[in-house]
Amino acid sequence: MMSGIEIHGILIDIDILVIEFNKNIELIMRVYKYIYYNVYMSSAKYNASPEIPVIGYISFAQTNNVLSLIHLFLFFTKWFKNYNLPKAYLIIQVILFVVNYYYYVSAKKGEVILKNEKYALGKLSFLTDIYLFLSVIITGFTGYIYQEW
Repeated sequence: MMSGIEIHGILIDIDILVIEFNKNIELIMRVYKYIYYNVYMSSAKYNASPEIPVIGYISFAQTNNVLSLIHLFLFFTKWFKNYNLPKAYLIIQVILFVVNYYYYVSAKKGEVILKNEKYALGKLSFLTDIYLFLSVIITGFTGYIYQEW
């Protein structure tokens, strides 16, 4: 028997949605493992405690991604026009930093990632910086669209 819900006459299979969601989460987590490994290795050359800058880096990129999604949601829903961007940015940044600190340091997931050299990008480690740069650009672009259109 198929488990699903009907929306506007279309039956949506919940099991398929859950499987696809899990695949997307796994892909996103793999990207952040690559980022963690490569930024950590780069940061370890200059910092006695490289976890903190790495977690800040990841949290910064994630905050940009969340804000981009918020901008798109507000653009399409026209829910409200203005919100306090600095306050939202600070709140999201702090929450993500705490969550990432727990995940990578307290739960020791970072140590597991660092033991696996398959996450090394080698000469392609500049891709982590491109990811961060693009997350900033996309946040600015979606913010512009949300505010101006």
